[in-house]
Amino acid sequence: MTNFLKLPTKSRNLFRVVIETPRGAAAKLAYEPKMGVFQYSRPLPVGNTYPYDWGFVPSTLGDDGDPLDGMVIHQAATAPGVVIQCDLLGALRVQQKDPHGTVLRNDRYIFCPRREDALDEPTAADHVPQDLRKEIEQFFLSSVLGTGKIVKLKGWQDAGEAAKSLIKGAKAFQRKQKVLK
Repeated sequence: MTNFLKLPTKSRNLFRVVIETPRGAAAKLAYEPKMGVFQYSRPLPVGNTYPYDWGFVPSTLGDDGDPLDGMVIHQAATAPGVVIQCDLLGALRVQQKDPHGTVLRNDRYIFCPRREDALDEPTAADHVPQDLRKEIEQFFLSSVLGTGKIVKLKGWQDAGEAAKSLIKGAKAFQRKQKVLK
């Protein structure tokens, strides 16, 4: 049984994203490592669907104790458990307050898949276009309705800044693994 949480974060210069919830889904799915399955987590608010594939960057750890979140911008829908090698486009900085009052940072990293026949140099734009940013922001604001979470959007990071945050999350994961040994 594959433990998706422990896959290497990167392959060559590309980040891996494990898809939990495919594009078009009206419910959030989440990876349950103890059982090795992707299970139903909760419905999205009425009328909402995931605009793109949603998942996590393996071997990373965020302030919430979960792997760092990733959205993969592309036109296809995949399936839970698919791993996509991606170029990083940027990140939406998010401050989140959970139902118990804990405030933490829970950024959303934005990726695009790397074509298998692409050169080693990134061919995609290294940013998220302004119109798409607004659509992504609206999705994340509406997706937490009914969860008791409150999110505040704190602006965007470009690909370089976002990569530093992902590396920080990978180092946090490595530290936690050493403590668990």
